[in-house]
Amino acid sequence: MLTRSTRRGFTLVEVLVVMAILLLLAAVVLPSIGAFRGDSRPRAAADVIRGELATARGRAMLESRPYRIAIGANGTRIRRAPDGPEFAETAAFEHADGGAAVVEYAFDYVTAELLSDPSAASDSGNGWTTIAVVLPNGTCLDDNIIVGVREDSGSPLRIQIRGLTGTSRVLPAGTEAR
Repeated sequence: MLTRSTRRGFTLVEVLVVMAILLLLAAVVLPSIGAFRGDSRPRAAADVIRGELATARGRAMLESRPYRIAIGANGTRIRRAPDGPEFAETAAFEHADGGAAVVEYAFDYVTAELLSDPSAASDSGNGWTTIAVVLPNGTCLDDNIIVGVREDSGSPLRIQIRGLTGTSRVLPAGTEAR
């Protein structure tokens, strides 16, 4: 009488083949996981800057007084407040709120820096670098300011602030501001 023996494990060759297949899949998938996130953090910070510019423009036109948007000296904070000598001293909300006249909050995981001519924007002297002053007519005091937002040591995502219209746009990589 023949008895069938049941197999209770895997051979060494089978285990090695499965491990090789898993390593191959990992080598293909892991580089694309980093690219999946892409530049979402710098884009989010660019949206914050553009949003604060739009809010400052609206408030300046509504209240008939200039508003300033500035980034902190280390590039990790942004502040929007009425322009004047009390810009840095005024108490601020710590979250983006369109209803608040003065807001100051931190960027998440990125830093911002002024990329255009530093003399184009003024330094308030209190640890803030002005990137835009929006006048009551909706225009900006300075024209063609370029702000860069970067994560870690990568190349910056560039935002151009246009003076005549008081608006901004994200510049595609490899293009120059007009």
